[in-house]
Amino acid sequence: MKSILIVGAGRQGKGFLGEVFEAAGWEVNFLDCDIKVIDSLRAGPYKVKLYRKEGMTERIVEKYNVFPCDEEYSCLEAVLHADLIALSLYPEQIREAAGYLGRGLVERARGHYGKVTILSCTNINHLIPDIQEMFERQMEDEASLEWFRENAVIRDVIVRRSTDAESNSSRELVSLAVMSMLIQKPITVDIEDVEFMELKDQVEELKDIKLYTYNAPHATCAYAGHLKGYRMINESEDDPEIAKLMGEVLEEAIQGLSKEFRIPAEEIRDFCNMPQTKDKMDDSIYRVAKDPMRKLGRDDRLTGNAMFCYKYGIYPKALIRSIANGMAYDEAKDEKAVEIQQLIRSQGIEKAVSQVTGVPLEHDLVKQVSAVYREISNERTGNNSK
Repeated sequence: MKSILIVGAGRQGKGFLGEVFEAAGWEVNFLDCDIKVIDSLRAGPYKVKLYRKEGMTERIVEKYNVFPCDEEYSCLEAVLHADLIALSLYPEQIREAAGYLGRGLVERARGHYGKVTILSCTNINHLIPDIQEMFERQMEDEASLEWFRENAVIRDVIVRRSTDAESNSSRELVSLAVMSMLIQKPITVDIEDVEFMELKDQVEELKDIKLYTYNAPHATCAYAGHLKGYRMINESEDDPEIAKLMGEVLEEAIQGLSKEFRIPAEEIRDFCNMPQTKDKMDDSIYRVAKDPMRKLGRDDRLTGNAMFCYKYGIYPKALIRSIANGMAYDEAKDEKAVEIQQLIRSQGIEKAVSQVTGVPLEHDLVKQVSAVYREISNERTGNNSK
């Protein structure tokens, strides 16, 4: 039986990776450092509502093992025998994960176990060389380093699937099951038996385009929806004003990306044409909007697109509005949103926009976003909204 070790048993780890590999008959092992997540998985099976093109179905996932990040290293056998190791983590968590997994991979090298593919399941692009270095640093000697370089490959992926739950420890999840995960070629194990897994060339280029096309309207929807008091993405998408803004953001993005990557605009439109589902999935604005400090950054989905537009003489009116909406996102549960609000109060909106977006203070984008933010702030104050 083929085996996968999923590092990070949160929403994506359980609701996407755990579900599809368990359905394919693989041995599924979860590794997590959050004791709440561990205890929840140990308490019993979990349920995933799958929103497919033909309608919603439910699956109970029950055939899995779960391991904590303990000093006893109880996950050793799972590390030794994994055909795939999937890092279902935020980028800042990968270094710690590499450090923990290193012990098991050194043992794997000493025992001359089989080849392994390590997947980086994060939206951030161009991380593979850094992740390679993180793992190589864990090898204790030349022999284990040589084994790692010959038998372990680290590959990037493009996750094209929204998965949500009330919390990382929840055993009730929802997942939009309409598009495959694209995996950088080549890998060391056959995955043809696993639904929604697809090997692909040019993953780096496609991942940039995916971030700027799929994720820009999605973030636009979340930040605009929050300002209107919505809790769920489907509520926000149904709002005509927000839907119009999402369409305008995508069109501006496509125009800039077409020039930057020298790809016809129509090809980019085809790439980001997501199939529609019979039933709409419940997805929280909180999940999609989470961490605006990163999502408003210089090379991310909104500011990155806006700067491509400026580069090629395209005025990014809708993107400016969406960035301003993101600056106004004040969800108290989101520590990065709180941090942005503190920046605005302490430094003023222009300096805050410049710091968050990574764009020079004198740039027109900073001026325009700041002006729109002031309009938003005045409107919210005027109608006593939150």
